[in-house]
Amino acid sequence: MRLWILIIVTIILSVISLFLGAIDISLNDLLDLDSDELQIFLISRVPRLLAIIMAGAGMSIAGLIMQSLSRNKFVSPTTAGTLDAARLGIMMSMLFITNVTYTQQVIFSFAFSLIGTFLFMQILDRIKFKDVIFVPLIGINVMGIIFYIYANKFTVAGMGEDFAKT
Repeated sequence: MRLWILIIVTIILSVISLFLGAIDISLNDLLDLDSDELQIFLISRVPRLLAIIMAGAGMSIAGLIMQSLSRNKFVSPTTAGTLDAARLGIMMSMLFITNVTYTQQVIFSFAFSLIGTFLFMQILDRIKFKDVIFVPLIGINVMGIIFYIYANKFTVAGMGEDFAKT
C-alpha cells in the first residue's frame, strides 16, 4: 500500500515538474504542434525530468552498494568520504591544471572518489570494532582530515603570518 502511494506521489510531482520553469507552459500550448512552448517542453523539460529520475536512481543504487560492501545500513557515499574525496579531486584539478575544463574536473573528481572509497574500504577491513555508528564516523573523519590538510594550506589562516600581513 505504501509503495503505491509513493509511486502516485512521484508521478504527480513529475507531471508538475514538467510545467515548472522560466517560461509558463500550459496544456493548450502543447496541443499546438508548431509552438515554441512545445519545443521547450520536448527539448528542455522532458530531458530534465528524465535526468533527475535517473540521477536519483543512480544515487540510491550507489547508496545500496556502499551499504552492502560495508555491511552497515548507515553508510552512504557521503558518510564514507566519497563526497569529500570528490571535492578534493576538484580542488587538485584546479591547483595543478591552470586552465581546467569542466570535463577535467569531472575526471579528477571521479578518480579521487574511487580512491577515497577504496581507502575507506581498506581502513574498514583493518579495524576490529565495527559498530553500526562507528563505521560512518570513520569515513567522515578520515576524509575530513585529509581534505582539511590540503584545503587549510590555501586559506588565509593556513598561509601563515606573512600572507596575513600583506
